[in-house]
Amino acid sequence: MTAIVLQARLNSTRLPRKALLELNGKPVLSRVMETLSHVAADVRVLACDEASYPHFEPLAAEAGFLCVAGPAEDVLERFCLVIRKTGADVIIRATGDNPFLFADAAEASLARYRELQESGNPPDYFTWSGLPHGSGVEIMNGKSILLAAALTDSSFDHEHVGPALYRHRDRFRCMYETAPEPWYYPGVRTTIDTREDFERASHMLAYLTERETPFPYGAESVVSAWKYVSRPILFVPATEPGTGTGHVVRTVELMERMRRDWLTLLYVGASDEAASRIPGHLQHAIVQSLPEKAHRVVLDHFQTDSVAMARLRSIAPVVALDEGGAGRLSADYLLDIIPSLDSRKKKPNLIEPRFIPLPSHRKEAEPESIRSVLVVAGGENAARLAHPAGKIFALLDYEVTVIDPEAQGIILSADGYTVSGLVPLLRERLCHYDLVVTHYGFTAFEALAAGCRVLLFSPTRYHYRLAVRYGFAAMAPGKLTAAQVVKRLGALRNPPQGLDRASESLDLASEIAALCEGGAEGCPFCGERESRRIIARHKERTISRCPSCGMAHTSFLGRKTSAYTHSYFFEEYRSQYGKTYLEDFDSIKALGASRITRIAKEFDRIFSPQAEVRKTVLDVGCAYGPFLEAARESQWIPTGTDISPEAVEYVQGTLGIPAVVSAFPAPDPDQTLDRERFSAVTLWYVIEHFQDLEAVFSRIRKLLVPGGILAFSTPSERGVSGLFNRAEFWRKSPLDHWTVWNPYRVKKQLASKGFELLSLVSTGHHPERFPFMAKARRNGFRWRACLWLSRTFSLGDTFEVYAKMNGTLEDIE
Repeated sequence: MTAIVLQARLNSTRLPRKALLELNGKPVLSRVMETLSHVAADVRVLACDEASYPHFEPLAAEAGFLCVAGPAEDVLERFCLVIRKTGADVIIRATGDNPFLFADAAEASLARYRELQESGNPPDYFTWSGLPHGSGVEIMNGKSILLAAALTDSSFDHEHVGPALYRHRDRFRCMYETAPEPWYYPGVRTTIDTREDFERASHMLAYLTERETPFPYGAESVVSAWKYVSRPILFVPATEPGTGTGHVVRTVELMERMRRDWLTLLYVGASDEAASRIPGHLQHAIVQSLPEKAHRVVLDHFQTDSVAMARLRSIAPVVALDEGGAGRLSADYLLDIIPSLDSRKKKPNLIEPRFIPLPSHRKEAEPESIRSVLVVAGGENAARLAHPAGKIFALLDYEVTVIDPEAQGIILSADGYTVSGLVPLLRERLCHYDLVVTHYGFTAFEALAAGCRVLLFSPTRYHYRLAVRYGFAAMAPGKLTAAQVVKRLGALRNPPQGLDRASESLDLASEIAALCEGGAEGCPFCGERESRRIIARHKERTISRCPSCGMAHTSFLGRKTSAYTHSYFFEEYRSQYGKTYLEDFDSIKALGASRITRIAKEFDRIFSPQAEVRKTVLDVGCAYGPFLEAARESQWIPTGTDISPEAVEYVQGTLGIPAVVSAFPAPDPDQTLDRERFSAVTLWYVIEHFQDLEAVFSRIRKLLVPGGILAFSTPSERGVSGLFNRAEFWRKSPLDHWTVWNPYRVKKQLASKGFELLSLVSTGHHPERFPFMAKARRNGFRWRACLWLSRTFSLGDTFEVYAKMNGTLEDIE
């Protein structure tokens, strides 16, 4: 018999009476029971303490649950009461503060438990790791719970149930498996433990209700709701006088597009005028002061100083649009939609004018002559240039329309040109004019796409330099004259690399949303988050150097990285190396043989024969096992671990070598790796893939015997590619590499983690990557000379590290 046992109590410490708090019209406890009613079971029981029983029993009866009361502090005894009362031999344990439990994952977890039961070595305890905190269940053997209760007198075991089994692995078989991909969201929190948790849950349920999400809620829907509530995007546009209206307009357009899937906040400072321009349905998004934290800051501020940028970066990673201030250098991600003066010297991650919303109405052909002229100087007309320009063009006998934001309707000026107030969606009317006269900004690029000729005047010297830099016909700042206009019209040209009638818009909102999905982390090695020096920017990411430990690392990743599945070892590997991983098995194995030989030499130096230390090696990220097989042939006892189930299945089934699936440094399902300490741990081209190296080194220290050997290989920042073609080196560095190591810094870095460097081996020598060597004859004199230089001065593009953990065997208790 299978029983769902839901434990709950009324007197919770951090959030009193949370089980009865109204969650969008129903008590939290009722919401949990609603979800569990969709999990197949023979009986469903609410196990509470005696004080809670009068309050809970009516809710349980309404939900079809049996209510059983027991001791307040001895929750384990409550479960024993249920087992004795129902005769259940399989228990699905859930808690009353988890309204967003994954019903489908619970049923799949039970099915997996039954599979393991039939395998001949059934577990007493089973759960999946990696589900959101608050969305999973535990599966336990009923008889094992009764036995555990009789054997333990620990108050902790009796209060928390599960520990009575998994803290006593000498008696009980406990298994953890990484949750399947549809439910694997380890960074998500859905439980209700605090007032903040409850408010988040209320907003999540409102989100799901508003979208009429089918019940019970699936993992994708719950995670979407969590993302919406937990990852607010703060928009900060320029609102100061003289900065125009385009920044606010663009921000509003982005919020309109993104607000269904993201919680959007808007900070306009003390500008009542800017706030008045925000549509009524977005007024609720305006915040009066900067929040302490957000998920991303989208900055459209024109010019931000370094102090203001640092303040915004303390809130969240900053995605800056067309940033021209001193703070530009420290923005986490720079997107120049309109190329700026800094776009070359202070290179952005991406320059892309097609993110401007381009007009759909366009000329069929570029005008052969100019008759109609539109003069527009922006939403503020701050420099008061529109009317002087309009007057000059009218005197030159053109049909002129001037956009004046202060004008009401359409009138004819005394100087013979038409004056119009602000025109909604002006970009769609640009095609009616032969020439658009404006300043460097959105309208200039929109006019190019509409098929118009473009002439720019310059409110400031900065505008003029921008116009000239990017190939526009432009008039210098100052008083406009007819002679100046005639001269520029005679040399009228469109930018050589600008937009044209064939250009298609790209979706800026989708791009910003993608940048909000990617990773933004501090230093993976030491955890430093605030200060860093940016050393490279590319479309997909920003690379920085940590001032504390010197590690070069990805500080902002604009896209999610791919999983290490079958395609990673086959299609992707073939595209890079011309063969699949298995086709390359023998050559990788030969390399592994030389590595295990070096490890064996270090082992013999460290451990005397009398120490009786077994030659055991754990290969983290073992893939399909070439190093493991090389180690076995060298009389070592190998074990592997990899995140890919296909790879581990090959190692176990084809090679016959022990291996486990795990997302290292997380424990493996059966905690096989923790049953002994290894004399060596290896990571061949794996260490650069970790985002949290403190957790990695902590796990390695627990797995190694004192004095044990750590060996790994990784790309080198100081190889020939990194030294002589630095920009290309950073551009080609794989997106799933979070760190790039420098052999000159390794000794100090490893010492900070409790390891002593033994040796470095420079590998990956490529003479053809030296300057002027791309076409050199292989094995010719120059090629061999560069190979000698590379080997002599350790200029390989990769290197191997051999180190030992501090301590001696006497340190083992």
